[in-house]
Amino acid sequence: MRGILLDMVWPAIYVSQTLWKFWFLVVGTIIIETFVIKYFLKFNWKKSIIASLIGNCVSGFVGTFIMAWAMLFWHLVVDNFVHGTFGIINWIATYILMCLGSVFLETLTIKLIYKEKIKRLFLPMLTGNFLSYAFIAYAMFSATSIDPDEKREETLKFLPNKQQFLLLDNSKMHIDTATIRVSFGRDNRRLNDIKSLGYDLNIPFTKQNRNSFQFDFRILGEQSSGGIDDSFKELHLINLKDEYKILLEQKNPDTDLGWTKPIITDTLIFKRLDK
Repeated sequence: MRGILLDMVWPAIYVSQTLWKFWFLVVGTIIIETFVIKYFLKFNWKKSIIASLIGNCVSGFVGTFIMAWAMLFWHLVVDNFVHGTFGIINWIATYILMCLGSVFLETLTIKLIYKEKIKRLFLPMLTGNFLSYAFIAYAMFSATSIDPDEKREETLKFLPNKQQFLLLDNSKMHIDTATIRVSFGRDNRRLNDIKSLGYDLNIPFTKQNRNSFQFDFRILGEQSSGGIDDSFKELHLINLKDEYKILLEQKNPDTDLGWTKPIITDTLIFKRLDK
């Protein structure tokens, strides 16, 4: 297995970063869950506050970190079947699974302290965590869909050093000019960097065998690249550069190996056209 670099990202990383940004959510969740625990479990006020405080500290600070990395294993499997690491299906799954994972850790913690049944604790814990993740989802998508700081958007073009390929299944494939969209704020600074949004390199291509998924693109040095569409590949990047090295990987003809040991047939260099 190839090494995972520190600049590798997936949706859960952004969710956890947003939670840290809105740290006051934990305080709000503690208050809400205190009332919910008292109502459902009939604890006294002191016991309710302690249960909510300890549970949220575990789920908010420890659980979020654990679940962010646990989602990486989700992407290693599911991204082969859905459109892109940052596709809508993966975003929805990220929120649901991270929320449920946090609820489980919080519930388990309270169970160990007060010897309550998980079935009795689950609903109160779920209520507070659901409200927190719902707010995170709202904050993230409202910021990306309507950004009051955005003044203009620019599309950068990147041309690969090679565009025509003969794949291992003897079918032809053509790579078109790749693009990256960059948002600029009113001070003319790139919002992708300021808001830690990163960049998406969109690589369009046409292939002779439209229904075949015998190849994929991957950033040189990274382990996973997410799913691939039938006409384009989207690679998420941390930094904006003038040049990117992208590997063209093809499925191993040996059916016993397949995608477990793909064959790297080319290293493409995408250079920015206006540089």
